[in-house]
Amino acid sequence: MKLWQRTMATIVCSGAILMTAGLGAAPVHANALPSQSQTYAPVVLLQPQHNIPFSVQFTDGFQAKVTNLRTKAVSTFDLSANKTTYLNQGIYQANGKLQKPTDGYVQKLVELVPFRDAKGNLRWMGKQNIWGVNNQDHIAVATSVWNIVDQKPQLLGVTVEKTDVDNLPSPDVSINSGFSMKSDSTFVLDTKYADVTGDGIKDHIFLVGDKMGMSMNQTAENLRVVVREGKDNQQTFISVGTRDKGLLPKLHVTDSNNDQVKDILVTMPTATGNVYSQITWKMNRPTPVVSQDQLNNRNLYQPVIGTYGEAVAMKRVK
Repeated sequence: MKLWQRTMATIVCSGAILMTAGLGAAPVHANALPSQSQTYAPVVLLQPQHNIPFSVQFTDGFQAKVTNLRTKAVSTFDLSANKTTYLNQGIYQANGKLQKPTDGYVQKLVELVPFRDAKGNLRWMGKQNIWGVNNQDHIAVATSVWNIVDQKPQLLGVTVEKTDVDNLPSPDVSINSGFSMKSDSTFVLDTKYADVTGDGIKDHIFLVGDKMGMSMNQTAENLRVVVREGKDNQQTFISVGTRDKGLLPKLHVTDSNNDQVKDILVTMPTATGNVYSQITWKMNRPTPVVSQDQLNNRNLYQPVIGTYGEAVAMKRVK
């Protein structure tokens, strides 16, 4: 999408900037997606006062104490995975004794992305990465869930969990940005940054689809998974299958079938329930693990639903 188009689509609303192209949103008529008033579901750019501040302090025993400075809630995380780095930098002694006071870094919260939670409610999610001494040694991720009422963000809750390194967003491509694939209406709907090709180099994974404008709370069609290989930036794409529509669809990277190859799971909420696709890398290209019809036969496969509504695994029925 051209810069002037994004500029024209920006509406400033008390306390937040709402990125959207129109008021229309497809109504929902299923238990999986509760009926709601027609509304925007934009990406929300927050004002500085909505940032959730954290402190990160290294402690003895190769640990870090992460404190939510609003609630004073404290979480402790193991740093031993990066032990060698911290020893080389003189932060710790070999016995785990902290050698010099060290603070970590926290990403500011500037953006909320709409999603459907496990109950089908429309919510907004914010992510804040938490690092040690550089942006490679991930410690944790703070996930905040919000509601938007009268165009104002309301915080519902915050969790701080160990970083799932396979499900970090792409650092190169933003959700809801335009994507060049023969159509001016193709947008990036979700992204991940993980090695799915098996060469040891992280790849950029995008879920793209066609929708009318920047409002995200509408059905996206012609959904495709794009893999941009980390080693050479070569892009390969694959359709999610014959059932290729969804409302706020999501990606999740996991070795769902335990074959030591990371798979890309796609969750596509629809008016009649969720539809899934499972894609893996084989013979130098993405390919379905099983056919979409098989994967969505509940006598054969059952989805494992994560905290935020998307499938995190597909379990074969025994």
